[in-house]
Amino acid sequence: MKFKTAILILSAAWTAAAQAPGRGAPPVKSPEVSADGKITFRLRAPNAKEVFVTGMGPRLAMQKDEQGVWSATTDTLKPDIYTYSFSADGITLNDPANPLFKTSYGSAGSSLVHVPGAVSWEPAPGVARGAVTRHFYHSAVAGDDRDYWVYTPAGYDPKRKEAYPVLYLLHGLGDEAGSWIATGAANVILDNLIAQGKAKPMIMVNPLGYGNSGGPGAAMGPDMIPAYARTVVEEVMPQVEKAYNVTRDREQRAIAGLSMGGAEATFVGLNHLDKFAWIGSFSGAYVMWPGARGAAAPGAPPAGAGRGGRGGPSTIDPQAMPRNFPQLDAKANSQIRLLWVACGNADNLVGVNRQFHDWLNAQDVKLTYLEIPDIGHVWPLWRQNLTDLAPLLFQAKGK
Repeated sequence: MKFKTAILILSAAWTAAAQAPGRGAPPVKSPEVSADGKITFRLRAPNAKEVFVTGMGPRLAMQKDEQGVWSATTDTLKPDIYTYSFSADGITLNDPANPLFKTSYGSAGSSLVHVPGAVSWEPAPGVARGAVTRHFYHSAVAGDDRDYWVYTPAGYDPKRKEAYPVLYLLHGLGDEAGSWIATGAANVILDNLIAQGKAKPMIMVNPLGYGNSGGPGAAMGPDMIPAYARTVVEEVMPQVEKAYNVTRDREQRAIAGLSMGGAEATFVGLNHLDKFAWIGSFSGAYVMWPGARGAAAPGAPPAGAGRGGRGGPSTIDPQAMPRNFPQLDAKANSQIRLLWVACGNADNLVGVNRQFHDWLNAQDVKLTYLEIPDIGHVWPLWRQNLTDLAPLLFQAKGK
């Protein structure tokens, strides 16, 4: 406890030093994005001995000027949303000059910076913005107080005769309910697609992704995902349907998610086809399904084999799929409007995604399966996955 207290005191001291402009000194501007896509970071810390920018690949050494301001400039970066932190003499802190930050479950997360460009998650000029609202409730299933977020499109009419279709979009392990908004820019993506006429106006719901009160630390438990399914179906959905002009029609209801959320979306959706006709998985962490981390298939590569990406077994117990989806066979094709599975081929989870693909084929269950070359377990892929999936949702049959 004393060690943690000392770290907090030191971190606060560094933050105060970084924020203090000094006598007559101008405030520090950080980050600063140039027209050519380079980012300059600055931190006022006159007493620090060594400062780095971390979280953007190899750590970037910063140089101190005579006013005690440390700075560093990146190479030209692609348009994207980047996360970063500072490391000052071994103490990690967010950028005190930057109000944008990504939170994670139970931690302060990291700072955010946008490199603008022609990407779907950058707010387009003149596009009307939808509203984002945070809701709180007590979960009897998980035994805690938690939240979920709701996006309503621009021009949302709570009295419109035709109820709005709804997408339940789930986050990954370590993140929280608002991560698809703060880091995924899902609301911006939908704003742009709807304004362009590429996607139907829809409501999006982002629930907290843990089926128990332990958060990420208890996420690998065998009962976590089944309990999570109950929080969605029994708790969040009824609240959303009471508060918003949202459809009760399964044909106009979708569920999708990234990583852990991909495992949850497939589990919830495929086991509740009476409620969901559209199901999407981005880099699905199927190793989290109940019983998935059993014996690997004969002749399969060892756990952890694969190229790059986030760690994790490259295969799962082949019996996990029939156990978790006991009713899934070709008869389900009449209920599934779209089962969409995507993964980067540089992701360690590509092995379990291929396993799921092969098992679905063996069951004669129709799906759209995509492997994206040379990309791992990263947000740019998931933002693009949403950009590609959203226009497909809620379309009339035959389109």
